[in-house]
Amino acid sequence: MNDIQRFENLKKTVENDPTNFQARRELAVLCLDLGFDQVAMKHLSYLTGVFPNDANLYFNAGICWEKLKHPKYALNAYKKAVELKGDDPDFLYNLALAYETNGMDDEAILNLKKVICIKNDDANAFFSIGVLYAKRGETENAIKCFKKAIVNNYSDYFAHFHLAQQYKKTGEVDRAFEEYSKVIELSPDYSWAYYNIAQIYWERNDVKNAILMLRKTIEKNKKDLDACRLLANIYINTGDEKQALRFIAAVLKQFGHQGDFYYLTAKVYEKIKNYELYGQNLELALNNAQTLTYSHALVQKELMQFRKNPQNAAKNI
Repeated sequence: MNDIQRFENLKKTVENDPTNFQARRELAVLCLDLGFDQVAMKHLSYLTGVFPNDANLYFNAGICWEKLKHPKYALNAYKKAVELKGDDPDFLYNLALAYETNGMDDEAILNLKKVICIKNDDANAFFSIGVLYAKRGETENAIKCFKKAIVNNYSDYFAHFHLAQQYKKTGEVDRAFEEYSKVIELSPDYSWAYYNIAQIYWERNDVKNAILMLRKTIEKNKKDLDACRLLANIYINTGDEKQALRFIAAVLKQFGHQGDFYYLTAKVYEKIKNYELYGQNLELALNNAQTLTYSHALVQKELMQFRKNPQNAAKNI
């Protein structure tokens, strides 16, 4: 019997006997699994009215409220579940995440620590505390937590990635590089690891490997405009104007009008002293301001100076 058939059978059972609480409970959980969240909530509300001291019902109600995008109701449901059964690490973990969603990070950390007191090898709890510490700028504490997460679950590539990000913040670039490399070993399609390795190579003036890693990034995520922007900049800064123009043209063909890439095109034409196309692309950049992350004021100033003195405009910026 598949889930839909089971759903129909349970639905009929409850319709025929509304007091069949076991069937209603199974139906509520199945509705959650199938994505019938409104129906699940209806049954869970009914059941919590009948069984006001059933922690599992409130826990499932919390999950349901989260799926229905009602974070405050979810928080209250998880609070009730923990009030009734405070030694369940799953209840405490979900309560912690609900606190975080509601902007109550201190309470989130406190409840995650309670999870670890009950289950000291809970990699997810260590990881989640690490994320919260990183968010607060407590880098050392974040590093300790991500390391603990990895000790308890080495295959968690998210923990390796976040640890790498923290190492990068502390200037421990070799360690960051090592962790990004582990991410790729564990999850070869995780494009952000390739991108961050590319950045490290570029900062070390290793152009060949930076380009290789950026191409890998784009291969894994064809919509990564940050990687495209960095690759275009590398081509420009290393004097490969032909490749820069070819690559930027391909980006514009794929994504349509992009202020950043018109500006980068302008910089290529500035380098090869094609001032007519330089000015045209500065205008195109400003005409697509919604996708221009470079300073609009500076691009506008550059264009104004170009109009006053085309051949010396860029030198005066």
